[in-house]
Amino acid sequence: MRRSLLAFLALSASQLVAGERVLTLDRVFAEPPLDGTLPREVTWLPGGASFSFLERTGSGKEVRTTLFVEDAGTGKREAVVADADLTAFGEGDTAVRPRLEGYQWSPNADALLLAGGGDLFLLDRASRKARRLTATPADEELARFSPDGRRVGFVRENDLYVLELDSGKQTRITTDGSPDRFNGKLDWVYTEEIAERGSLGYAWSPDSRSLAYITLDDGKMPRFPHVGLLQLHPTVEEQRYPNAGDPNPAVTLTIANVSPEVSGATTHTTLRWTTPNAEYLPRFGWLPGRQGVWFELLNRAQTRLELVRLEATAGATTTLLVEEDAAWINLHDDLRFLEDGSFLWSSERSGYRHLYLYTGGGRVVRQLTSGNWEVTGVEAVDEEGGWVTYTSTQAGPLTRNLYRVRLDGKGTPVRLTQEAGSHRANVAPNGRFVIDSHSRLMRPAAMIILDSEGRQLRVLAANEHPEIESFRTSTPEIVEVPGKTGATLYASLVKPIPFDPAKRYPVIVYVYGGPHSQSVQDAWVGRYGLLAQVLAGKGFLVFSIDGRGTTARGRDFERALLRRLGKIELEDQLAGVEWLKRQPYVDGGRTGIWGASYGGFMTCYAMTNAPDVFRAGVAVASVTDWRLYDSVYTERYLKLPSENPDGYRDSSPVNQADMLKGALLLIHGAADDNVHWHNTLMFADKLVKAGKPYELQLYGGATHRALRRDQRQDEWVRLVEFFERQLKP
Repeated sequence: MRRSLLAFLALSASQLVAGERVLTLDRVFAEPPLDGTLPREVTWLPGGASFSFLERTGSGKEVRTTLFVEDAGTGKREAVVADADLTAFGEGDTAVRPRLEGYQWSPNADALLLAGGGDLFLLDRASRKARRLTATPADEELARFSPDGRRVGFVRENDLYVLELDSGKQTRITTDGSPDRFNGKLDWVYTEEIAERGSLGYAWSPDSRSLAYITLDDGKMPRFPHVGLLQLHPTVEEQRYPNAGDPNPAVTLTIANVSPEVSGATTHTTLRWTTPNAEYLPRFGWLPGRQGVWFELLNRAQTRLELVRLEATAGATTTLLVEEDAAWINLHDDLRFLEDGSFLWSSERSGYRHLYLYTGGGRVVRQLTSGNWEVTGVEAVDEEGGWVTYTSTQAGPLTRNLYRVRLDGKGTPVRLTQEAGSHRANVAPNGRFVIDSHSRLMRPAAMIILDSEGRQLRVLAANEHPEIESFRTSTPEIVEVPGKTGATLYASLVKPIPFDPAKRYPVIVYVYGGPHSQSVQDAWVGRYGLLAQVLAGKGFLVFSIDGRGTTARGRDFERALLRRLGKIELEDQLAGVEWLKRQPYVDGGRTGIWGASYGGFMTCYAMTNAPDVFRAGVAVASVTDWRLYDSVYTERYLKLPSENPDGYRDSSPVNQADMLKGALLLIHGAADDNVHWHNTLMFADKLVKAGKPYELQLYGGATHRALRRDQRQDEWVRLVEFFERQLKP
């Protein structure tokens, strides 16, 4: 592994891509995308023999989106329907049209469930005609087919409903939904910190006769007011948001009978927890057949995770396994129950995340993977063939490759993706085919169809000449930096365009640095990488380093942050700066730093805790006081404020505002529902009290992830102008 990594480093060393044009922010934010256009919403049809995707053609008012189905083995393609062919329902201002975005196949792939204008529609595949399923003032959301395809579940105004497709009859499963009570739907903190985005709060039983759903009661949680100020009369919307130490959602799990033979819905059992080991219910689902329901319970400190089986009829529960970690447990989505009741599980108990096979009773049968590398996700289980397909860092922490390993433990893992770089796999449910999205540092992704053994069948989307190739760019160098503790840290360096080794250049450090993040990887550079290219064209070096606390390096590397945020991360950022200063082309006296979200926190922390190192910083959407951030994320690392007051105090830049020396630009969206902008306001107030100058830019209506395109471009224009003003002679 060491030789292959060094070979990779040598190959990727500073190359100027020979384009003709200079990259500008105007072009970064213009259409079409610089990294090309790939098929969107690629989805396997039931059975895994074919897949569907959306393809957009044309521009401006002539844009057309078409849904295609392609046979994975033969490549035969069928155009199912285009958005322009979808009929609007209603007239005038009340007319609604189904959208192809977010489409869902019926279990036998003869129909599509679509949404539009808050309503639901069913499109018959053969006739290509849609019919309206709902027409209500309230939105229907989180809709899913029952396994038999006869019904659709959905949530309306925080209540769970079932709709029979033949008759159109709607059955209301819950009746107590409210802004404080979520039935079958996740609230903000569960969506943001516990579940995968888009996760449901309900699940159909395999026989379509029952629903398991969770209820989240946010009644005791504090409210945060979001004030809309971009209209004549301001509006106020209250968000249920638990700060560290605040009451969390109270969770219950219910199994309801929704069989058509039963009038209404008969509740079989509702589980409530009052034990300290059951603060959160992070995952749940049905066992194969109608064996019952499984669910996970996590304590508030997030140091104990329990996997439980619930008998659907008797209501008896059995604990299958308990995971404990003195620091914290990282949740995962690698659990797979097999038809015989056994199950696949992943754990970091060895120091690295690996796969284990258990009996249905919860006894470990065998460990399937091992080594000083991480399994990053289970992609498919082929029970008939006896294989598990997964993604991992086995070839090195800077890469992602697809592997498979036998369930019976025989043999060693087989690598399926051979090309250097990173692979994001969309594996058919039975594991027979793989859609591989493969990219490298300055090479945007292409999509390739592979068979179960990794052999290329054909190219789905070559993306051969994305427009970025016509610009002068600087391929990031991947370098090894010695850390304070002796660990090797990986960093990337983008050199100016053009680059003269006899000159000394200012440097901008881009930082994120928090748990589950990785800024340095052999993968397409993405949005922030394009900004780095713009800065390189302005004569800046752009540097990033992944220190302790980031992912892909094992349990201990990440858990170095326990009970104190900022200190360890800054030590490793400073190790990177020391490495930079030893390079003859670096002007160490002109060093800037910037980041967003956790990176914004790190920027504020660095500017106040290493004030003589950084001349200028730009902090976007920053946590400045960890008492202000949400309970689930913050307590995972810092624990409760009452248990660790010193850790909260020392981790929060708001308490070190008087240490600021360099120039600082604070940026925040005034509608940020994740890191509330009063973090920035409170930090700014402390700076004023300390007599420290700063600059501030706010964006009305902008949330943590959603800024209008003109707002995002303005943000980056201000960032570039700020660094040119502060770091150049």
